[in-house]
Amino acid sequence: MNILKKIIKHTKNELKIKKEKTPIKELLKEIIKAPSNRNFRDVFENNPFVIIAEIKKKAPSAGVIRKSISIEKIAKIYEQAGAKAISVLTDKKYFDGNLDYIKEVKKYCSLPVLRKDFIIDEYQIYESRVARADAVLLIASILEKKVLTNFIKKIRFLNMTPVVEVHSNEDLRKAILSGTDIIGINTRDLKTFKINFSKAKSLIKKIPKDKFVIIESGIRETKDIDELQQLERINGVLIGTGFMEKNENDIIQFASEILNRFTNQ
Repeated sequence: MNILKKIIKHTKNELKIKKEKTPIKELLKEIIKAPSNRNFRDVFENNPFVIIAEIKKKAPSAGVIRKSISIEKIAKIYEQAGAKAISVLTDKKYFDGNLDYIKEVKKYCSLPVLRKDFIIDEYQIYESRVARADAVLLIASILEKKVLTNFIKKIRFLNMTPVVEVHSNEDLRKAILSGTDIIGINTRDLKTFKINFSKAKSLIKKIPKDKFVIIESGIRETKDIDELQQLERINGVLIGTGFMEKNENDIIQFASEILNRFTNQ
């Protein structure tokens, strides 16, 4: 069984427990009381290039990246570094994430927050809104087109922004048909967790010009920025390990290098 299948199996088991503990009707009551969201989509409308900085303590591909973190400190560093949004990994078992991190991040910075997880059930969309997520990542490869389209409608109905992650031509086809405005090309193969920038080069040529395009995964040093600049057009990057493995000064320096490269082209 590959890593992705293991994660999905665990997520399904976890959802059974969550639904018994807190039924959807209880989540809906919380949503009614939830404060208004920050606009994630506007970040792309209002900036020539967007860095989405991710909070990720560990990953199957990298192992433990940071044993412990201060959410307050990292959120403030990311905002200071020039990030325009923050991605929060919420899977506990495989990424040591936590849904509660979203509220914490929003407490300490003014940036919109993307929930990044393996979303396979509408329950997770409702809990994302309760957790105060401003955007939700959907992985095209694990969702049928009809389900993907339905999830996007639910996310928008709850005043959040959908981001669809793709890895293949079939994923991209589903993403375009789903009506999403933001497409993330993940350079990491979720079955093997290996990086491949060449796949992004071929996919990006097929994306309509009215879509915002972000590149995810594998951006850790200067040579990776060189790879990015070979792409036809991108509106932003999502960086997790590449930031989390660095100290404060190096995060700021790396972010500055990326922004200088892409805003002065």
